[in-house]
Amino acid sequence: MEAARVAAERGHAVTVFEAADQPGGQIRLTALQERRREMSSIIAWRFDQCERKGVQFRFNTFAEAADVLETQPDEVIIATGGLPHTEVLSGGNELVVSAWDIVSGDVKPGQTVLVYDDAGDHAGLQAADLISAAGAKVEIVTPDRAFAPEVMAMNLVPYMRALQARDTTFTVTWRLQSVAREGNRLKAVLGSDYGDVTRERLVDQVVVNHGTRPLDELYFELKPQSSNLGQVDYEALATGGTQALAPNPEGAFRLFRIGDAVSARNTHAAIYDALRIARGL
Repeated sequence: MEAARVAAERGHAVTVFEAADQPGGQIRLTALQERRREMSSIIAWRFDQCERKGVQFRFNTFAEAADVLETQPDEVIIATGGLPHTEVLSGGNELVVSAWDIVSGDVKPGQTVLVYDDAGDHAGLQAADLISAAGAKVEIVTPDRAFAPEVMAMNLVPYMRALQARDTTFTVTWRLQSVAREGNRLKAVLGSDYGDVTRERLVDQVVVNHGTRPLDELYFELKPQSSNLGQVDYEALATGGTQALAPNPEGAFRLFRIGDAVSARNTHAAIYDALRIARGL
């Protein structure tokens, strides 16, 4: 929406393909939690600005390359985001759920839960908060020396007040290595980056927060048909210059990607991506 807003402000006719029935993507998940409901204003303001500028939204549309090409675009910005990256273990990846699964309500919390947070952002603590609020015993495990380094102090305080008042344990410097079934429970094996030692936990549920993997298939499908072959002039991007790369002059449009469609990043970074690309179109 930020890319659409800025492009529309600059006089472009803009079409947004949105897979869901409303805009917002991951921010809508974040705003489900009462403590972070104000995040929805990021969506509301940009959607209002887009509508004022005549941006056309096509909801419930999982865009294919043919859909994009049908609009005969001059510029294409891929903002398809990412999906949770949970395949990080040596075994048992199919037995874990993601922090998004918990936050969205798609998966119900267990009674004894290990939350493995290797991203250090809000999603891990949000999931732990929801699980512990349901009366579960929670252990938050991270390989870092401190947990949730991406959550700043003003946001960390309310999380800690809630989590410490419940049955929550914080375990640092341990890495989740594998998960296996043991009876009707799960055996989680923890290892260390500092030595050849392991620990085991028996739990009902393992939640993994390890960032996202880009949903970038559409970008790579369109790349050969673009005039810039999907390339970005990073010097121009950093200094506010114009994107002028055109290694394929026969291409019908320029192609860019932003946000989690590039790699896992936070909301501010994704919005800044969009602003820096769209301001020079």
